[in-house]
Amino acid sequence: MSGPNQIWTFMRFLIVGGSFSLGYALVTAGLINFAEMPPLLTSVMVYLLCIPLAFLAQKKFTFRDGRSGKTAMLIYGATQLGSLAIVSTITSRFVTRNFVIDTALFLATAGMAAVVSYLICRYVIFRPRSV
Repeated sequence: MSGPNQIWTFMRFLIVGGSFSLGYALVTAGLINFAEMPPLLTSVMVYLLCIPLAFLAQKKFTFRDGRSGKTAMLIYGATQLGSLAIVSTITSRFVTRNFVIDTALFLATAGMAAVVSYLICRYVIFRPRSV
């Protein structure tokens, strides 16, 4: 896959990930605030529901030319849950309660998680046909 194609694939990956993040945030906040659902359970349930939907979107929209094995969904789910655990652990340990510093921390950890997730998706889950 050429450089420009990889850039477009990464952009599609970010669009899918960003869309699901926004959807997760809106649905979770709505259920908690308007339906008065319990925050932790609601957050976990909505997140878990997003994983298979995001997997399908990444497979069909982002990595259309890739191939995935029988365990692709399991690896994708494990990647997402592992990413959530690592980002949550890092950010909770280093939070400063300074808005600017904490925002930078959250952006840096989310950005690193996105890059690692992309690499796992690109070269393991939806590996290129030529590889």
